[in-house]
Amino acid sequence: MSESEQNQYLEGYQLLVRLENGLNTIAKRHGVSFSQYLILKQIIENNCNEPSMLARAFVVSPPAMSRKLTVLFREGKIVKLYNLKDEDQRITNLKVTEKGEAIVNTLNEECAAILLPYSEKSEALMAQFIIIANQILKK
Repeated sequence: MSESEQNQYLEGYQLLVRLENGLNTIAKRHGVSFSQYLILKQIIENNCNEPSMLARAFVVSPPAMSRKLTVLFREGKIVKLYNLKDEDQRITNLKVTEKGEAIVNTLNEECAAILLPYSEKSEALMAQFIIIANQILKK
C-alpha cells in the first residue's frame, strides 16, 4: 500500500471518528449515546428483542451487550420481560418504553433531516464504503 493510500485511509478513519462524535453530540441532547439510540432503534424497528440477538447484530460479546442494556434499563428506556412459560428466567425479552420510543422517533427525524440533502448520493456512497470496509476487514 502506497503512502498516498495510507493517508487516504487515515483521513477516512478520522472522518468516521468525527462523524461518530457529531452523531453522539446530537444523541446526547436527548439523553442517549448514538450507540444506545441504535440499540433502541434495532429493538423497535427490527424486533431484535433478545440480548443475544442484539449482541450478534452489533458484533459485541453478550456480556458487553448486557452492560449496555443494563444502562438503558436503569434509565427507564427499556423494560425486561422474563420468560414465565417454562420457568427459565435466563430468557429475557426486551421492550422499549414510551420514553425510549420518543427518543428514537425524535432522533429518527433529526437524522433524516440531516441526511436529506445527501439522500440521492448517499446510497451509492454507502455501498462503496461497505465494500471498502469489508475488504479492509478481510486483510
